[in-house]
Amino acid sequence: MGVRKDQERSLHRVVVTGMGAVSPVGTGTEKMWEALVRGASGIGPITYFDTTGFETTIAGEVRDFSPGDFLDRKQLKKTDRFVQLAVGASGMALADSGIEVTPELAESFGVVIGSGIGGLSTIEEFHNALLNKGPRKISPFYMPRLLVNMAPGHVSMTYGLKGPNACVVTACASGNNSLASAARMIMLGEATAMLAGGT
Repeated sequence: MGVRKDQERSLHRVVVTGMGAVSPVGTGTEKMWEALVRGASGIGPITYFDTTGFETTIAGEVRDFSPGDFLDRKQLKKTDRFVQLAVGASGMALADSGIEVTPELAESFGVVIGSGIGGLSTIEEFHNALLNKGPRKISPFYMPRLLVNMAPGHVSMTYGLKGPNACVVTACASGNNSLASAARMIMLGEATAMLAGGT
């Protein structure tokens, strides 16, 4: 990002005030950091689906995350796992920051969350339903569950954040690019605070 000389003085300072994590080595930044320091691996046998016939039967699965800690039963039915992971990590980051989202702050508190694919499990679920049971078994929530921008959308609705809302889709760089995008919005005064990351 280029900044002209006459803009330099008007840029706002950006600081990280809180963090949250949902990962194969642990849910929560403390668990994740302890595992990283120990050199623990999050790779293990796949349990999320039947691996019969697959050459690879290991992966980095998130095993200790309970989406019900962050979303109610209605929300769980309407969201793909990638959204649930984003809402959980975002809730942890907000709690870690100690920031109270007041009605005044909410107006300029935004969200940028990236994802390389979005609701892949939803695509698979409804593709199987279509093939095996026909088009009448496709839920009206099919599209809202799989769209990549549902992660920042649900995070903003869950935590009452009404500022800028965006999704970055740049494959494996989506999370990093989301952080940069959020920082830029704060620097340029487009938002007071941003929740950012990847899922």
